[in-house]
Order: sequence, then structure tokens, then C-alpha cells
Amino acid sequence: MGRRGLRTGPAFRTLRARGVLAAGSAVVMMAVGGLAVLQARPPAGPDASVTVAAPPRTVQPPAQAPALPATGPAGRGVLVYTACQSQCPTFLLLADGRQFLLGARTVSPPGNITLSPDGRWLGRPVRGGYEVRDLLGVAVHRLEPPSGGGADSAYSPWAWSADSRRLIVGYHASGDVRSYRTLELPSGRARELDLPPGREPVGLLPSGEPLLLDTGRHDRPPLDRVTLEHAGAGRPLALTSGAGVLSDADHGLSVQVSGERIFTLEYSGDRITVLEFDVTGRRVARLPLAAGRFPVGPVDGGFAVVQVPQDQVRGRQELAVLSPSGDRPLFDVPGLAAVVLPGGARH
Repeated sequence: MGRRGLRTGPAFRTLRARGVLAAGSAVVMMAVGGLAVLQARPPAGPDASVTVAAPPRTVQPPAQAPALPATGPAGRGVLVYTACQSQCPTFLLLADGRQFLLGARTVSPPGNITLSPDGRWLGRPVRGGYEVRDLLGVAVHRLEPPSGGGADSAYSPWAWSADSRRLIVGYHASGDVRSYRTLELPSGRARELDLPPGREPVGLLPSGEPLLLDTGRHDRPPLDRVTLEHAGAGRPLALTSGAGVLSDADHGLSVQVSGERIFTLEYSGDRITVLEFDVTGRRVARLPLAAGRFPVGPVDGGFAVVQVPQDQVRGRQELAVLSPSGDRPLFDVPGLAAVVLPGGARH
């Protein structure tokens, strides 16, 4: 019997003018990791001495773009996006501003494409399996579906390590997760992730240990407290809300991990607040979102949010990093766009 995956991450959402809907029929973006590092540092590897220009802040779909070559170096990725929720092509934006076509329509099923936190690795579903390719080199790693996988089954990216060396993927059908696998990079070594019953991996700590959620204990909202487990801790790690709840009938539980920081969302009426914790469960930041802003995911130095225009057909979505020290702009994209930023996965 498969395990029911708890929808704890923002997944690949789309933004609608009236607010955030549940994942699946809904909104916006994938989790983010390390984008500020991408803009501040030259690429690693053979071309490490080359200075790469920052990508353009305003992102527009090109009238024409070449298809991403099947293999070989292309460049460091900073954004995957499609300008609308159906019938629009999907593009990969590189750090030097070039764009490549990834598909003729919006990536389907949504949520199954990912960029590593450092922008080096691109992951996407291919013919029932999953492919992770090196955008700076020639390596292409493929995960084949397990025996007995059905036509409606697929791999989804679950969580990245902050150093881009590990990716957890889940193999699922209609929400029932059959198994999790860990892909080591750059070697491409894959192995089954052996978890206790009822546990879901929600992130990878710097030690390489997965952070686990007991889905059976957290599937009955409202919740104002969440406990997480990992092998290096002598007792469960507790995250508690302040002025609101971590999930309720209208909002699913969100847990995202970036290095030694754990992020959850707190809901109080119409107000959404990003809560940041360290790996001991101590809250280190509380970031309320202004009206019209919605959470995306953690980045280096803060948490990415999106400002949704009232007129999404004609307006632009504005991505920014929110932190206790202030806001920092990232990109603005078409008003109906769906995007994947580096580090984006289910968690």
C-alpha cells in the first residue's frame, strides 16, 4: 500500500487575482534556494574564472528561442518559467540572460521540474522516469520507474540539499507515495531512502540527514505545533506558531529547509507570516507578508515572496527577497506566469 504524501510544500503553484488556492488547482511558485548566491558568484568548475553578468530583472518570453540541447554545457540556470497556465511554452533563463525552450506548453504535470540551488542541475520527467542533467557539463543521470509503476505514476522532486549535492525524489500516483530515492551529485548514484512508516522527508540538513515529518500526527488541522525528526537529534524538533496556526481547513502545512534554517507559514485570518527557525527549533525571524504578497520559498539571506498585480492579464508579478533587514528585488515576470527558482521542489 502506498503512503499518502502530505502537501507540505508550496509545490508549483499559479497565482490568481483573488489570492492563493490549494495546490493542484492553484497558484504560483516553487520553493527557492540560493538565488542570491547565483547572482553574486561566478560558476564553479572549468569556467570558474569567467565573470557572468547578472540575468535581466525584467523577464519576458522571447519571440523565438532555441530548444535546450539534449546534452553538453548550456549555462547556469536561474529561472524556469511559463508566461501563462496553459498553452504557453516553458523557458529556461540562464545567468547570462539567454533563454532556451524546454517545452511547447506548460510543464505537465506541474511541480515536476526543478533547478538545483546552485543552478547547475536541471531535473524533469522523461518517459515515465526522471532525468537530472548537468547544465555546466555533459553528465545526464536518469532514474527509471520502479517495477510495477503505472501509467499515472511519476517522479517529483521532493527536497534539495543546500549544497546541491543531494536530491530526494518521490515516486507517486494520485498522491500515494510508493517510495523515495536519493540522487547523489555529481556521481549520479541513486539509492532507496528507507524511512520509518508514515514518515515523509521535508528537507535535507547540512549533515546529509533527511528531516522527517510524521504525516499521521499532522493530518488533522488546525495545527499550531509541528514536530520533526532526524537521526542526529535525541528528541523530536518542535516548531510552534505564535499568533496563528500552521495549517487549517484552507491552508496546508508548509515546511521548507535551506541549510540550517527551517521555514513554516503561519496563518491568522487573511494574514500570512513566514516563520524562520534554526535546527534546534528556536524561532529566529518572523516576517509578516503585506497584502497582495504571497510566499515562494527560502533564498540566501531571506525568503522569496511575490507581489501579485490586481490585473494579472496586463500586470506583472514582482519577486523579492524579504528579510528582517528589508526587501531586495529579484525578478518581475508576466502577471499569469508560473515559475521555478533554484532549489524549488515540494519542500
